[in-house]
Amino acid sequence: MDKRLKLLIADDDSDTLYVYSRLLETEGYEVLIAPSASECLRIVRQERPDLILLDVRLPDISGLEVCRQIKADPHLASIFVIQISGIDISSDSQAEALEAGADLYLTKPVEYRKLLAHIQALLRIKSGVSSALLDQQKRELDSLDRLSSAPRASVAAQMFAAPPLHQNLPEIFDHLVQLYGDLLDLALQQRAYKIDHNIAERLHAIVDRLGILKAGPRDVVDIHRTALNRKAAGANLMKAQAYAEEGRMRLVEMMGYLVSYYRTLSLGADSNRSTDGHATRPSAEE
Repeated sequence: MDKRLKLLIADDDSDTLYVYSRLLETEGYEVLIAPSASECLRIVRQERPDLILLDVRLPDISGLEVCRQIKADPHLASIFVIQISGIDISSDSQAEALEAGADLYLTKPVEYRKLLAHIQALLRIKSGVSSALLDQQKRELDSLDRLSSAPRASVAAQMFAAPPLHQNLPEIFDHLVQLYGDLLDLALQQRAYKIDHNIAERLHAIVDRLGILKAGPRDVVDIHRTALNRKAAGANLMKAQAYAEEGRMRLVEMMGYLVSYYRTLSLGADSNRSTDGHATRPSAEE
């Protein structure tokens, strides 16, 4: 194989660790071993293996709970998990493992050729999914690039004839990209760990700055596209996909907030016209 795929074996039985690791190494895989659940989770977060052979019975935490934690983390969820048990062989146990997120459930003793065939099949699926995700991400970024480079016809241009932020105020634009990128990180944490990071409030704060700067929807797209490119450059495939999925929702929200901002501004201007006979313009203090 061109690239050594990385497998992790988590089992508290030293003989199992030795036999499986030696056999799989002869097939060309890079093999990591963990005798406990805590060590398994540490290695998973540090090494990001392609597939885990996970014993259901581990001394500190059950293999089912380990699987739940892995599959609940968007940075790790794409890792295939094969749960293996020599005790819990009932259909209910198999169902519980699959409900915990396992991709496959096998019972000991596992005939080696059968185990190897399952491993190879799952890794082929992962390879195909990875290629599809790469194509999808490239299409999305290409589409945003085309939109960003199209002739400017934005709310800001129509109302204030403002040039693009990235040209007119590059330092401020870069700061807004950083804020939006940080927001995407917080949004992924919120999704994975159920922590409330007040994403809507933070997004409103970014849009308020955009409104003060007389920015338009094209500037929103520029910020979104630039932040996604930066995040994808330093992320693995599945994390890049998580950023893209989260970004789609935030882009739509930001567009809606900006439209609302200008609608409110327009209503305020109409009110001022009716009262004073002339329109007012927003200031940086508003």
